[in-house]
Amino acid sequence: MKKTTGTDFDKAYVSAMVNDHKETLRLMQEQAKDGKDADLKAFAVKTAPIVQSHLDMINKIEERMQ
Repeated sequence: MKKTTGTDFDKAYVSAMVNDHKETLRLMQEQAKDGKDADLKAFAVKTAPIVQSHLDMINKIEERMQ
């Protein structure tokens, strides 16, 4: 992304955020379901919906940019 500017940068940044939020949500859902550490599992259960809402927001932004 260092070589991108303007709209190209915005699109690359938003795309990266979508991908990162999807991966974070996947990991949290996995931990919430199968986690062995009780504290980590509880954190994942509590935080996954927040990550989902952020993913929903960045998806909407990405849709508007196309």
